[in-house]
Parts: sequence; structure tokens; C-alpha cells
Amino acid sequence: MSRITACDPPSLLSYTWGQDCGEVTFELTPQGKNVLLVVTHRRLGDRGTIASVAAGWHAHLGILADRLIDRKPQGFWSTYMRLEADYEKRLATT
Repeated sequence: MSRITACDPPSLLSYTWGQDCGEVTFELTPQGKNVLLVVTHRRLGDRGTIASVAAGWHAHLGILADRLIDRKPQGFWSTYMRLEADYEKRLATT
């Protein structure tokens, strides 16, 4: 079941979904002619899940950034796998 936990259009949306999927917040902040998008995913559990989710958001946002500047995005899965390994290494040192 999904639930919106905060909503302040057009700058903020937070929601939960499923069991143990945590809470995702999207925040938009104007910065001159641009807009800063910040995605925060809270309450994730173990390091493996954190690495997987971080890699997923990172890959998806990379695709979005590429599309916004009319550049061909890299493939999701190859990017995801590389990023997941990188996040696993980073989290192992914390």
C-alpha cells in the first residue's frame, strides 16, 4: 500500500510504498534558470539494500539528466551494476 506522507506542490512530495520500502522524498528548488532535484530515500535497512537502492536512484537520475540535455543516456542495467559495486565499496568503509 502506498501513502503520501508530505505534499507541497510544486516543490515537495514524500511517499511510502510496499512493506519495508522506506520513504522517498523529492524536493525541487529553483536555482536561477535551473531547478535542483534532491531525492532522499529514508528507512532502508541493511547496507546491501542501501547500496542497491542508491545505485538504482543514481542510474535513474543519470538517465533523467541525460534526457534533459538531449544526450543519449547510458544503459540502465550496466550503469546500475557498476554503481551498485561502487556503493557497496563505499558503504563497507563506514
